[in-house]
Amino acid sequence: MPKVKKVKASKVEPKLEPTPVVPEPEPARLVPQDESKLEAPAPAVAEVPKADPDYLRQYQYKSVNNVPTVGSRLTDPDPGSKAELMKKHLLSQEKVNIFIPKAETEDPKIKLSVTLNGYRLDLPKNVYLQVPFNVAEVIRESLNQQASALLPFQINRSRATESALS
Repeated sequence: MPKVKKVKASKVEPKLEPTPVVPEPEPARLVPQDESKLEAPAPAVAEVPKADPDYLRQYQYKSVNNVPTVGSRLTDPDPGSKAELMKKHLLSQEKVNIFIPKAETEDPKIKLSVTLNGYRLDLPKNVYLQVPFNVAEVIRESLNQQASALLPFQINRSRATESALS
């Protein structure tokens, strides 16, 4: 075997180049026109729909050409009728928020009909509505009469009956 001469390898040290020093940027200074950037953004305000002067039209009911119709111009009362006078009177009254309950077994399509001097309104149930004060009073009286008529048939009509039946 031939002799191989061992050569010492010189250690090569990697040359490290100094990294250039980048000066820190100065903090941005506020100028008067930047002050608005610091304020919280204004919340988006939804446009309030204009109050419809004839807000009752959507609940009006009338048979037009033997077709039941709700909530269109065709359902407006006839000019000069008691119904038209009643509608004008109702529109001039204060609006009241009401909730018309629906029985559990009742179909949601069934509306509550209120008729005042020939002016008929079909109101949806299980929603909050804004109605004239007189309409709210008629609905309140109707619901109170219904509750008092059903009271004798309820278990909780009196303590004695309730304890006897439980």
